Amino acid sequence: MSNQKVYAGSIALTKLKSAIITTKKGTKCLLIPISDNYFTEKDGSVYLNCSVVIRDEQDKYGQDGFISQKLDTETYKELGKEKANEIKLPILGNIKHFAGQNNDNAGSTTIETPVNPEEDDDLPF
Repeated sequence: MSNQKVYAGSIALTKLKSAIITTKKGTKCLLIPISDNYFTEKDGSVYLNCSVVIRDEQDKYGQDGFISQKLDTETYKELGKEKANEIKLPILGNIKHFAGQNNDNAGSTTIETPVNPEEDDDLPF
């Protein structure tokens, strides 16, 4: 049997640039622009590149580390080191060593942003 540590956490998607919560056809939705957030598309899927940092000791909130967004390698090379480092990508969430504890989304944040209801509804639902 392998020796594994399991970490649990959550990602605050509303911290992404221009992310909004809206309702379309009675369904609550999260709308996140792809290019504004440096997501990558491949084979019909959309990816958010991230880094996971594990600290040697827990912080004052009992967290063992965090998850932060990062640029994909291609975008980083295109922009160059200086310009890439100027982009302030968010820390998306914290992680904690999971040792049989019940993790919930306590402390999560919901940001309600109004959406123009007159916009064309081109969502598939």
